[in-house]
Amino acid sequence: MLKNILFAGFSFLILFLLGIFVYRDATAEWKTYQSTYYQKLAKVVNNPEMANSPLKVEQIWNGQLNRADRCTTCHMGVGNPAFANEPQPYTTHPDLTGYMSKHPFEKVGCTVCHDGDGQAVTVEKTHGVVHHLDRQLKTAPYVQAACSRCHYELYSEDLYWPEAPQLMEGIRLARELGCGACHTINQLGTIATLAPELSGIGSKTELAFYLVHDFSKIESPEHTFRAWEWEHFKDPQKIVPGTMDAADPKDRTPPTIMPNWGLSDEETTALTVFVMSLRDKKVENIPRPFLPRTVGHDQFFQYR
Repeated sequence: MLKNILFAGFSFLILFLLGIFVYRDATAEWKTYQSTYYQKLAKVVNNPEMANSPLKVEQIWNGQLNRADRCTTCHMGVGNPAFANEPQPYTTHPDLTGYMSKHPFEKVGCTVCHDGDGQAVTVEKTHGVVHHLDRQLKTAPYVQAACSRCHYELYSEDLYWPEAPQLMEGIRLARELGCGACHTINQLGTIATLAPELSGIGSKTELAFYLVHDFSKIESPEHTFRAWEWEHFKDPQKIVPGTMDAADPKDRTPPTIMPNWGLSDEETTALTVFVMSLRDKKVENIPRPFLPRTVGHDQFFQYR
């Protein structure tokens, strides 16, 4: 009798769990986005049958970069010029006929520029702060920090890229404020020992950055590399006040020597983008075929 009861109970539990899995699959977020996209597309091309297109997970696989990006499962309009005025996640990628024409999605994917988790297909695991990720999603001006993964020439004094205005402004400010007087920054050709080297800081994982930085003075609820750097540029003494009042002398550290430049929010963002762009080529490991065609990358400091 007991065996029959247990068998019936476990059978019901298995059916219940199976039902949950079926329900979750049928109501997946990405299916709602795809269905809406096809409905919009059907109106654009005046073909009602498009609204009933089969739904499936889209993936861009790049073996050379070892990346699998499923971002276009939801962002289906990124390559469709007709969706330029649509809201996210349906809208066309900015400058589709400009710099994006040289960075086709099928070649570079999405996360080589935007970071984040390219294999996830839910909003929760792809947008906002996802604590298990090595690198958080980059959007808006911060995505410009990824250009330096391949474009080492961006730090040349005689070059200006209108496609990356915040990065260009950050590089200009770094030179103007004399950041290289205290920091070693190979990209700018500076060598200094008064403050930590910044040459490869943009290649650090979120965990590596978190373990060596004090987030106790950060106001942002997002305890990320980007948030710390932004608030640090805005008010260095607030974020790194030192611990000279610690009871144990060995725990006492002096406050930061970095000046408070009285930066505007725009300047703070530009310098944050700049610092996030400082890459270590050995960590990034971008294959030669993906590097832009210049006279020679070996001439740039960060490639040596």
